[in-house]
Amino acid sequence: MIEELQPVAYPLVNRFFKANGHKGKARSGERVFVLRSEGEIIAALRACPRSQGFLLRSVCVSVPRRGCGYGLQLVKETLLALSPSRCWCYPYQHLKHFYSLAGFKELSSESVPTEISTPWQNYQKSGKAYLLMGSNIIFNSSS
Repeated sequence: MIEELQPVAYPLVNRFFKANGHKGKARSGERVFVLRSEGEIIAALRACPRSQGFLLRSVCVSVPRRGCGYGLQLVKETLLALSPSRCWCYPYQHLKHFYSLAGFKELSSESVPTEISTPWQNYQKSGKAYLLMGSNIIFNSSS
């Protein structure tokens, strides 16, 4: 089960990111979710608030645990925790299937709020071939 960290614990997740070769850093105003095993963080992500939902960033799984389903579990449970908010992400091309399994679909820049499309368009102009994906999944708490 995932855990949402309080901002006082963000240095822990930042050390986790760095130890696993990820450049992202948790910042105040964001929501940070982690998955632990025996008290140790094994996966983490940042949910950056936007006016109409959240931008998921820095999805990272510890190197020895990659490919075991922990990232997918973290993303799916984070979507549940953030529901009914909409979520978007800018994944690398090779992660399209992963995010599809989590309930995301590829979107056009015209179909998302400007605060989501503008950074993505800037990435495209700078040669970064990220996808633009979003999840409209609304979870029913009684199911």
